[in-house]
Amino acid sequence: MFGGIWLGDREVLEASGLENPVLCMRVCSLLMYVALFIVACRIARCRRIDVRLFLGACSVLGLAMFAAGALVVLAVLPQLPADCADRRLIGLAGLSLTKFVGAPVSVWLACAFALLDRTAVMRACALGMLGAFALYSTLSQAGVACLLGTIGAVGAAGLLLVCSIALCMAGTELSLRAVFRRASPRAHGTAFAAPGVVKRPLSKVLTPGYAVAIVLSAVMLGFLRNGLATGSAAGVDPHADPASLVALVALLAAALLWKDLRTEHVFYGALLFATAGILLQPVLSVAAPGASEVLCGLGTALFEVVMWSLVVWVARNSTDAFVAASAARLVAVVGHLAGTAVVVGVGMILGPSLQDTLHASGLVVVLAYVLLLVAQLGSSPQLQVPFLSPSVVVSDARGASCPAPKDADCGEGRPADVSRSENEADIDRRYWVEPCDAVADMYRLTAREREVLELMARGRDMPYMGETLCISRNTLKMHIRHMYTKLDAHSRQDVISIVEEARQLS
Repeated sequence: MFGGIWLGDREVLEASGLENPVLCMRVCSLLMYVALFIVACRIARCRRIDVRLFLGACSVLGLAMFAAGALVVLAVLPQLPADCADRRLIGLAGLSLTKFVGAPVSVWLACAFALLDRTAVMRACALGMLGAFALYSTLSQAGVACLLGTIGAVGAAGLLLVCSIALCMAGTELSLRAVFRRASPRAHGTAFAAPGVVKRPLSKVLTPGYAVAIVLSAVMLGFLRNGLATGSAAGVDPHADPASLVALVALLAAALLWKDLRTEHVFYGALLFATAGILLQPVLSVAAPGASEVLCGLGTALFEVVMWSLVVWVARNSTDAFVAASAARLVAVVGHLAGTAVVVGVGMILGPSLQDTLHASGLVVVLAYVLLLVAQLGSSPQLQVPFLSPSVVVSDARGASCPAPKDADCGEGRPADVSRSENEADIDRRYWVEPCDAVADMYRLTAREREVLELMARGRDMPYMGETLCISRNTLKMHIRHMYTKLDAHSRQDVISIVEEARQLS
């Protein structure tokens, strides 16, 4: 899907004749995702529409609009005189039509990825996104691009989109004939329900800190893609460099062989490549021309993997995957637009010197990332995804930290709605032990990980947990890391939320 969209974007943007076409494209995408998110919220309230049927119908309609928009830009626009007053408006309309298909298909894919087993999600995200870049790089090679031509490239983009829609239907067990039938109200809540996951409300999954993680990854991605699209010599796409294709294939092999691949691994790799490409650009431009663009291109690919995995995680762990995926993709597109605006804004300030513009804005973005990363590393010893806000805890009289649940006191307190006649042991069993047992059984935690889970859910800090379990701090960190991986959690607050949801279900 992404390979098709990128290929179509490249041809349509070149032929649109708009000023700052990438910025116009980002604005169009943002409007499409805003509309889809509003519709998703309405569907969630009425609960009378099969989400798969809706996304299937929107995707087929979007494919038709993509063809119409490409026809307007590539066939109608060149026939208009250069001084035509409506030329830019027609170009913008054609560009907008081509962007409609991206929103429903990408949200549908995120929901389909959310059905995968936890251990398969990260690898699927890495293989899918890096494969999209490798495919796009292959089709962008000089010989292939000349052979295809503009019309052939747009046709190839349409074919890739058709294949992605067909695979979405197969992956979510939806037939093409069913797309045009009346929606069934029974499949709404179960269409994208991943088994073995404690679902939580969107507000407890897409927290402000997590939204910042998505936005910051997307900002760097938008900056890199816009800078690469405009900063290459002679307008050559850096992904068309054969060295870029070789490096992408190497990354694909690494993702395939790395069994314990996690989001933070990919993030650090993306930051390393992007930082090296930006900071070493003056040296590499002399020593190895084109190397800086290749490094930034690899950073772009890895940031796409990070952003996509964050979106899928939100869809997988939320009670309504459709609304969650729509919201997460909307947040990501806001970051794309912000990253593109950085390049455009710095260009307006610094003037027409393109290389100075890209280098200065790149330094600003990299500096912001490094500062935020250092701050997060200092405050989060169990770092899973950068830039997540720490959980809010309070302290009891004995110095142990404890969350402040709505219906329970800290430490040995009891839920407010429980009768005073019930003894404390029974309350403790019902409020803590049984929910933690249910979570441990669902996620297949070991006995020690289950003990760590309960202590963390109670809000105990690390010194208290280490003393209670009679284990060292490093051993405790290891158990926490393994528990986070099995729960697909990124912070202490995620763990607390999972236990709270299990308690409500029981």
